[in-house]
Amino acid sequence: MTTTDDPPLIFWGRCRSGRRWFWVAREIDGDDAHGWASTPDEASRQANAAAVQLAAGRYANVRVLHGVAAEKLKKLNAAKRQEKTPKPKRPQPKVTPPAEPIGYLYAVELGRYDLDDVTWIPGKVVSFPITKKTAKRVYYLRPRGPFEWQPGYVDRQELERHGSVRGAHWLQLFATPPEIPKPVTPPSVKELKAAMAAAHPDRGGTDEAFIAARERYLKALRRAA
Repeated sequence: MTTTDDPPLIFWGRCRSGRRWFWVAREIDGDDAHGWASTPDEASRQANAAAVQLAAGRYANVRVLHGVAAEKLKKLNAAKRQEKTPKPKRPQPKVTPPAEPIGYLYAVELGRYDLDDVTWIPGKVVSFPITKKTAKRVYYLRPRGPFEWQPGYVDRQELERHGSVRGAHWLQLFATPPEIPKPVTPPSVKELKAAMAAAHPDRGGTDEAFIAARERYLKALRRAA
């Protein structure tokens, strides 16, 4: 949400969509409106009118940024493709971890913000039970849910040679418990505001970089509040 000190920032833009033109009007961290038109001029008129409606009588900072249209259209097309061709879910076997595993593999679960985007959850070391070892592979279990485990394996020679190896989903697995990396101090609100200003297209930035920097700045404002 925008603060009382800053007027709402609204972007509108258009881009080609097949034989038509797609338009969108979007308030940063707020609502948006979109549609299609037959000509670029008509798309611009509709987008500008939608931006005025989003302002709802408030003093607003309305700017043209055609990148928001391409970004929105890409998301709509991706959602449409997903609805048409849903991926079939392959049944996963339920595996019970052994009562006495022959060893463990370890990984680092990095610190992160909770779903409320305010509470910080510190990082920790997690362990996966080893079920079997062969000359070439180390078999282990990783959790899929509260009561389910999924089998996997890693290259034994690489694990013993380097002390770590890439597991499933690019998870780095270690032969011994690793040290948790020290948390990186996030940038301050003032630094994020300066980065947002530097990323503006008028100062040599790109549309996508400015939108991302603006959202990081607003998210930091919410955390500070």
